[in-house]
Amino acid sequence: MLNSLIDTGLQARLSPEQYELYKSEVLALEKSWKKEICSGCRTQFKGGISDFFIPQPWCQYDFYHIVYDYRKCINLRSPKQVPLGYKTVADGGTIPCALLSILRYYKFSETLPVLGELLVTNGYRTKDNGTRWIAFDKVPEIVYGIKTEIQTSIYGFAESIVFGRPVAALVSATWLHKDFSTNLPSNECIVVWRLEGDKAVITTTSSHSTLRVDLYDLLKNIKRAWSFSK
Repeated sequence: MLNSLIDTGLQARLSPEQYELYKSEVLALEKSWKKEICSGCRTQFKGGISDFFIPQPWCQYDFYHIVYDYRKCINLRSPKQVPLGYKTVADGGTIPCALLSILRYYKFSETLPVLGELLVTNGYRTKDNGTRWIAFDKVPEIVYGIKTEIQTSIYGFAESIVFGRPVAALVSATWLHKDFSTNLPSNECIVVWRLEGDKAVITTTSSHSTLRVDLYDLLKNIKRAWSFSK
C-alpha cells in the first residue's frame, strides 16, 4: 500500500491533506514509469501465468441487469427493471470486472454484485467519472489481503508478471479498440497475465477471450498499472 494511504481506512474519499499527499506520491511514481517508456526502446520478456490458470474474463457488457450506480448496486432479473437514470456495470464496470478477475485468480469466490456494493458503499463509484482509480490502491489489500503495488518500472512490471503476479492496467480504450473508435469510454482496465517475447497476453473487460498485443505498444498506452501478490 502507498505510504500516503496507510491508516486512511476503506473509504475512497480522503481529507484534503491526505489527498494532497496521495496525489503527490502517485505523480512521483507515474513520472518514474513514463521516464522509462523511451522512443525506440524495445525489450523482450518471457514468462507468466499459463492459460490454464487465467480466470475466465468478466465482460462488463454481459451485465446490463446489474445496477452499478453511485447511489446503489443491485442485481436485477432484467435490464428492463433498471431504474430510469441509473447506470449499470455495462455502463461503467471496467474496474470491478478486472478486479474480480484478480480475486478469482487468488481463489476468492466474490460475486460482481457484492464487489459492486462494496465499491458503491465506500464511495468509489462516482456520479460522472466511473470508478475511482484509488479502488486498486485500497480495496484488494484492505479487504482481501492482496498486496498491491503501483508499477514504476518496465522491468518491475515484467518481473511481476514473469513470477506469477498479474498486473492490472488502465489503458486508452481508443488504443485498445482501434477498429471501433467511436462511442468508447476514455479508459478500459485490462489484466496482463503473461509475456511472450515482444507480445503480452491480456484479458479485457470487453471480451471473453485472451488477447495478444504488442508489448511495447501496450507499455506506451498504460496510464497506470498495479501488480498483485498474495
